[in-house]
Amino acid sequence: MKTKNKFPEDLIYKVWEEKRFNLPLTSAEGLPIDILDSGVRNNEVAGPDYQHAKIRIGNITFTGDVEIDTAHSDWKAHGHNINERYNKVILHVVLSNDSSYPFVVTQNGRKVPTLSIENHLSTSIKENINKDLAEINQGTKLKMPCAELNNQLLRKDKLHLVKSLGLIRFRKKCEKDIERLKELILLKQLQIKEPKIYHDFYKEVSTRTFSQSEFEQKQIWETLLYEQIFEALGYSKNKDSMLKLSRYAEIDSFYKIENRDSETIESILFHISGLFPAVTDILDERTSEYIRKSIDIWNKVKVNFDSGIMNKNEWNFFKLRPQNFPTLRIAAGARILKKLVNADLFNNLIRIFEEYSDTNKIINKLRNTIITKGEGYWANYYTFNKPAKNKLNYFIGVGRTDEIVVNIILPLFSVYFEMMNQEKTSKKVLNVFLNYYQKESNHLVDQVNENLGFKNEKFRSVYYQGMIELFRSYCIKNKCLECEIGKKVFTNYSE
Repeated sequence: MKTKNKFPEDLIYKVWEEKRFNLPLTSAEGLPIDILDSGVRNNEVAGPDYQHAKIRIGNITFTGDVEIDTAHSDWKAHGHNINERYNKVILHVVLSNDSSYPFVVTQNGRKVPTLSIENHLSTSIKENINKDLAEINQGTKLKMPCAELNNQLLRKDKLHLVKSLGLIRFRKKCEKDIERLKELILLKQLQIKEPKIYHDFYKEVSTRTFSQSEFEQKQIWETLLYEQIFEALGYSKNKDSMLKLSRYAEIDSFYKIENRDSETIESILFHISGLFPAVTDILDERTSEYIRKSIDIWNKVKVNFDSGIMNKNEWNFFKLRPQNFPTLRIAAGARILKKLVNADLFNNLIRIFEEYSDTNKIINKLRNTIITKGEGYWANYYTFNKPAKNKLNYFIGVGRTDEIVVNIILPLFSVYFEMMNQEKTSKKVLNVFLNYYQKESNHLVDQVNENLGFKNEKFRSVYYQGMIELFRSYCIKNKCLECEIGKKVFTNYSE
């Protein structure tokens, strides 16, 4: 069985959970292994694959975590050797051992035995794995339940449904913004910092009546924009951590600082994020200089930030492309924050909607406002001490910019102009959403687009959002008979 090609670990999970091995099992060092309990699958974003496992190795019974990789070398390649989350691993299970070492080493220096299962699989199991692998290698295609049937419907009818779902999704975002604005109003009035909310806070938000004048405070809108852009910059793996960072590093505190250049903002964000390294860990000369300067900056301004410091283990680097490492996302966020506190980004966005009538011009202005070029230390480094192979040209490129404009800026300013009784401008914002064409798509939208028999509709934001809403609200929830497409095709099919 060849394992040099990319091998999905899900197939190894299946073998592990079902204990489909030829016994006896032995570690790479020759110790007998008895799996008493294979453990509970860890579905969190990062960390060992199985927790609470019970395994006898030699004459000793261990309780702890199990990490599964395709190859022995993945342990180091994935950074498990420097990640505290893997310090409780008791067995490293691999398909094949591509190393001369019979063990791996954890961050705290403990040796963990390796079990290579390739030679413990029967011929029939190997054949089944190869069959599964062949199917996977054909392409991981998302299949909608109506994929073979929805061609019965007219294309214009399907487009109409998807467009209406896109508008529903847009409205949901607007409603979510309104709720968060109410929270921010109360937080300010009660002088409560975000991490210390008392237990009745959200009940008060839902029962209290808010006046028009309370929504006229620029501070709450600016905070909401700041939080949401940071969350978006975290992508799926670090969005919660980026949101938390924005709430610990409150935007109001930055206005108390006299010098708000990129280096100062970066220093604050990295210190609060918990990712700032110990000086003794730094080997690179340029990094040492950056660190020393950053420490000096932080010591001068830290009195203004008292919401707390995050734990570095809250951040996920695992299985991310270097360009998406949280270090670079924080550097990108620092530039957006600089635009907010130095260049009045919020009012600049207001002016774009108020002063321009041409939709395409508005779209171009919005894009150009958010696109952020790479600069400084982080244009040349992926993490502290790890130089990039090539200089990073953009911290925020056009693809992520489109996501920020469509998912954050347009809903937020639709609500803003509506609240400010600028109905005409609010409709202009909605019109931009209806006519916005994104430069890039994603895997989910590509597949839904194909399943529905569409072509380039996926690039138009209202359809893009509608396809996401369709899949998440109906397809994966098996609500076919509540979906306008499903009602028609499955009713006709059953007849």
